[in-house]
Amino acid sequence: MMVKTVKEALEAGPGTYVGGGTDLMPLLKNHARDDRTLIFLHQVEELRGIREEDGYVYLGAGETLYDLSVHPLVRKRLPAVAQAAGVTASPQIRNIATLGGNIMQDRRCVYFNQSRFWRGGLELCFKTGGAICHQIPNSPVCRAIYYSDAATALLVYEAEAECVEEERRSWVPVAELIRRHSQANGLACDRRLPALVVRFRIPVPPEGERSGFYKYAMRATIDFPIINFALRAGGGRPSRAAAGAVAPEPVPLEETAAALDQGKDRDAVTAACQRDLARLALPIREACVPPAMKRGLYSHIDILLRSLTQSDRG
Repeated sequence: MMVKTVKEALEAGPGTYVGGGTDLMPLLKNHARDDRTLIFLHQVEELRGIREEDGYVYLGAGETLYDLSVHPLVRKRLPAVAQAAGVTASPQIRNIATLGGNIMQDRRCVYFNQSRFWRGGLELCFKTGGAICHQIPNSPVCRAIYYSDAATALLVYEAEAECVEEERRSWVPVAELIRRHSQANGLACDRRLPALVVRFRIPVPPEGERSGFYKYAMRATIDFPIINFALRAGGGRPSRAAAGAVAPEPVPLEETAAALDQGKDRDAVTAACQRDLARLALPIREACVPPAMKRGLYSHIDILLRSLTQSDRG
């Protein structure tokens, strides 16, 4: 169903909101999901727009990843967001995929992301209506991984999302939105988005702050991340760091951020990242990397640290 306003979108539900559809359509084609009511949002003008106003940078949920990656305001104020958007998937997908869709994407697992025929020999998992996680059989919840690149960047900027639910608008922290989405996405009985996401807002970073994003994947931008990092530092406010693609939602790297604030060298910051990931990462079996290997990828944050140090000098 095609809609042109937020009001029409709300009246069309319950259903699944679709931005660019680059995440959902392959799942439908492969019969991994069977959503019946699709509400297409790409004609809703209210979901577009990139601007700075009253101390915030506003990003429409319907903006494409390509537009975010090249927009001068985003590149200047929110370089981690621009960098994350610019390395997500392929150029063709970035021209279609939206920021809102990237945040609200499906979590993935080698047992779930298969055809219905392939899964026919397995007991139903949490995401298909059962009560087991094939990755971690004793887990009380689904442990599929959340792979959004943009989410990791938004978290370090303490972004908020404007959501509409039952005709009530509210601003919620992006971390809370992702947590709610992740929990719902791990259950076959709840395919509806927790809210229609209209736009995001991020406080304008102070002068002197540095921030950036780094993604490690098997084939650079084409693949989902094996791990990604975002951080911000300087500017007179506490540093923040986060890692993605290591758990059902991005994880905050608090000890890593503290090491940055204490002025420790790169080796010490990397060691802090190792301890953070050892405590917070919940890796599962993936197509190209075993859990033990993923836990050892903390050293890739050093690439991001080097790039920020070089940009600061330059």
